[in-house]
Amino acid sequence: MRRVLLTALALATACAQQQETVRNAPAAGALEPDRDGGVVAPGAERHKPATPTAGTAARTAAAPLRESRAQAPAKITTLPSGVTLLELPPNQNAIVNVQLRFRTGSLDDPRGKAGLTFLTARVMAEGGTQALSAKQLLEALFPLAAELDIRVDKELTTFIARVHKDNLAKFLPIVTDVVLHPRWDPAEFRRLREEAVNDIEKRLRQGDDENLGKECLQETMFRGHPYERLILGHASDLKSMNVQELQQHAGRVFTADRLEVGVSGGYPENLGRDVAQVLSALPAKSQTPAAIPQARPHGPRFLLVEKSADSTAISVGMPWTLSRADEDWPAMSIARSAFGEHRQFNGRLMQRLREARGLNYGDYAYIEHFRQEGGDDAAAQTGRARQQQEFTIWLRPVRNENRLFAVRAALYELARSLGDEPFSTEEVEQTKGFLDGYILLFDQTDARKLGYALDDQFYGMSAFLASWRSALRGVSADQVNAAWRKWIDPAKLEIVLAGSDMASVKKTVLSDDPTPIHYQQDARGKTAEKPAAQLATDREIEKFPFGAKGDADVQVLSVDRMFE
Repeated sequence: MRRVLLTALALATACAQQQETVRNAPAAGALEPDRDGGVVAPGAERHKPATPTAGTAARTAAAPLRESRAQAPAKITTLPSGVTLLELPPNQNAIVNVQLRFRTGSLDDPRGKAGLTFLTARVMAEGGTQALSAKQLLEALFPLAAELDIRVDKELTTFIARVHKDNLAKFLPIVTDVVLHPRWDPAEFRRLREEAVNDIEKRLRQGDDENLGKECLQETMFRGHPYERLILGHASDLKSMNVQELQQHAGRVFTADRLEVGVSGGYPENLGRDVAQVLSALPAKSQTPAAIPQARPHGPRFLLVEKSADSTAISVGMPWTLSRADEDWPAMSIARSAFGEHRQFNGRLMQRLREARGLNYGDYAYIEHFRQEGGDDAAAQTGRARQQQEFTIWLRPVRNENRLFAVRAALYELARSLGDEPFSTEEVEQTKGFLDGYILLFDQTDARKLGYALDDQFYGMSAFLASWRSALRGVSADQVNAAWRKWIDPAKLEIVLAGSDMASVKKTVLSDDPTPIHYQQDARGKTAEKPAAQLATDREIEKFPFGAKGDADVQVLSVDRMFE
């Protein structure tokens, strides 16, 4: 989502953030992020993917996650107003972080009003306050070198504020006014509503195939579930909204009993209580949020989204109940990483689809909903905790001639990991060694520490990252493979392809006709020689079953019908 910016990272903030990162950096020898999202050891050449190293032999078995929760660094208080206050220990860093997290998200959008929570939060954050117009809000924030952003998910909406501590006194009244006293300017409402509609109709449908595939998969996996509708909204629903509906919705869901105030960084002693006290002026109570039912796979097996494109985006997944609080999480995280860690090269998918066959740019797997933090940071965003989770595989766009081979290759590799080629002891130990360093990168700023602490609150945990890292050390290859087989069921996967000529794709999927790989040729029309073993595997992959059971299991829709 577009940020209400408020600095372009002015020099003072940038310097302070750099100092914070240095103070919080991992110990010597830990891995550090590469600007392309890979991981390198300190001093190593940039832009080279890291090879996971075996974990040290002298590791002691760690207690399960549930037994590690007593090490919580955050102080949590429920105030008489109903507001929950979460305070991380203050430090000497120059940046102060305040996050206002409400237990509301797109699941609170009424039927026929998909996107109402998202648009409401955005108009609050960007549309001005009663004291300041939208333009004046920007003019007030820019010289403070501050950031004010919102993040809306299925169950959570977070107002994210960062500022240098010297400007905190000027910044805080603006932040609290955004929540307590939005301007509800009709002109700003129309501008932001139009931007949201354009984001669907132009960016998502026309220019962002990767996210088109992912969001189509979300609506397919959660069809009939409160998570079904796109967080951004549906175009026709957004067009039907008026500013009064947003104002009424804010009064229903942005209430004191749904609010958690989180603070971190170099903040003064009473900051959290002062902010919570001001925000106690919010409406005291909301209706009890609706229960979240368990999502179940239901089909169709394939959703084929017809759009004009030279390549095809591919997303595969199924809903499930596994969460980071589950005792199987450590083992599943090892299996996921060995199969396909986000923007890393150690996974089977990346090695076999991209590196060996050159099918596309990247191939990854996830055991919970994932959105990248952005920029050079390949870690997951915080603020997207959910009661229902998902297993997904993301194949970055593939040339149309190889799209069905790529789908089959992913299904083939998944089947191999569950049967003939389970994760080996060496593979597991290498992955544990990789994760032992990689997890240290996930909370390298006070803002991310705060985000994880708030997520821990959602899941009823504390110190998740430290507990996860510790628990990895006692996991064996047998435990990894047992958990992987327990949770993964390829028959339940739903598959989305977004690209052109989907009628022919449907025909091939239903017939299970072979789809041989087309290797790239050089300027002379020659194909580089491939290993005999790889060519033999290619012949197996090209005939691997798609798993569609009949015509109803393969649905074709025009992209114009998606999110309408």
